[in-house]
Amino acid sequence: MEIEKRLIVLQNTYAASVAETVNTYEKLRALETIVERRKERQAQTAPYLNQQLGIKSAEEVFYKLSEIYGCANWTVEKTEDGYVATATSCKLCALSKKMGGANPCNGWCLDPMIAMLSDVCKIDSENIIVDSTLMNDDCCKVSVKVGTEL
Repeated sequence: MEIEKRLIVLQNTYAASVAETVNTYEKLRALETIVERRKERQAQTAPYLNQQLGIKSAEEVFYKLSEIYGCANWTVEKTEDGYVATATSCKLCALSKKMGGANPCNGWCLDPMIAMLSDVCKIDSENIIVDSTLMNDDCCKVSVKVGTEL
């Protein structure tokens, strides 16, 4: 099997595994607790991930994660005060909906990204706003405000 095909198989297997796990946690009524614990650790691991992946900008957080996981089709636009990233499809959301409908967005996608963005942009997470997700809307949209004080 060609390496590109292997990568796609691994990406699909990973997304299906996460979707199954999220739906299992939801059925066990443990999803919220697990998401909170993961969020605490992600702030600690974000600098390491950014370093390992060579991420040096907000745009690279979205594009490199999209390239590695093959999940969401992120596009990033520069704005007056930062960036707006939008995804119109996400393999993880689609699989999670098919497997029971539990929301994987925060614990496995957005929270890690927010931690990575906070680290690379040197901003507080309050400057990163999730405007919508594909679990509840027609797109996932994240606004990143850089160089602003709250």
